[in-house]
Amino acid sequence: MDTNQMFAIMDFIMVGAGAYLLYTWAMLQFRNVIREGVLIPSGLGKKCKDIEGYKKYVGPKLMIFAVCALASGGLGLYSDYVKPVNSILYLSLTGVFFVVLVIFVRYIKKAQEMFF
Repeated sequence: MDTNQMFAIMDFIMVGAGAYLLYTWAMLQFRNVIREGVLIPSGLGKKCKDIEGYKKYVGPKLMIFAVCALASGGLGLYSDYVKPVNSILYLSLTGVFFVVLVIFVRYIKKAQEMFF
């Protein structure tokens, strides 16, 4: 397996993760369902003290994280299969994704302490 195929697989995974995160956001916003395993550990879904507060706290951050994952994976797929893009742009967007990932994990842990 060459390097381009490995990056393409990672980009597919990022796009899939971004799509699933958007689904998780929609379930939280419109059906008040907290996806266990994504936002919280399994078994805590029904123990939320304030679902509206949780939605307001986590919802925007989850949307930003999902969009970053979709953008990073989408740009990678575009670069792999359509037209190569500037590597600085690709690496910068991937770096932004990882920074957002770290910040998102910190917010999720804080939200778990606040609302469960």
